[in-house]
Amino acid sequence: MYGIPARCKPLSAAEEQVLLAVWDTPQPVTRREVCRRLEGRGWTGGTVLTFLTRLEAKGWLTAAKEANHNVYTPTVTRRAYGVACMRQRLDTLFGGDLAAAVRALVSECGATPGQLAQAAAVIEAKRAEAEEYDSYDVFF
Repeated sequence: MYGIPARCKPLSAAEEQVLLAVWDTPQPVTRREVCRRLEGRGWTGGTVLTFLTRLEAKGWLTAAKEANHNVYTPTVTRRAYGVACMRQRLDTLFGGDLAAAVRALVSECGATPGQLAQAAAVIEAKRAEAEEYDSYDVFF
């Protein structure tokens, strides 16, 4: 799935929430630390442990023993996951048309002028990078 290793199986919405909590906590992370991040969801420690075990089985986490408890480390970065999710949605909802996706997002997202300027700067930097690469002549 778009740069995510094949060993990583698709996530449920709840598993994704647990994985986000793992990424938001310095690694390696314990079940208790994940539970603290997920307070307010009504999940017991056993439920969180079940999700951590599933995430390990699906290839998203590795587990190791530290003293008398397990610690978990993600096998994929949050950024890589975010890019893969956005790419999948771009292809599914907009047929891969980045311009159409940007137009839809910008027209409906309520971004401030400052946020739009930041986004434009990112796009301009990427365009300049692509032009620089395209103008590189290996035979020069």
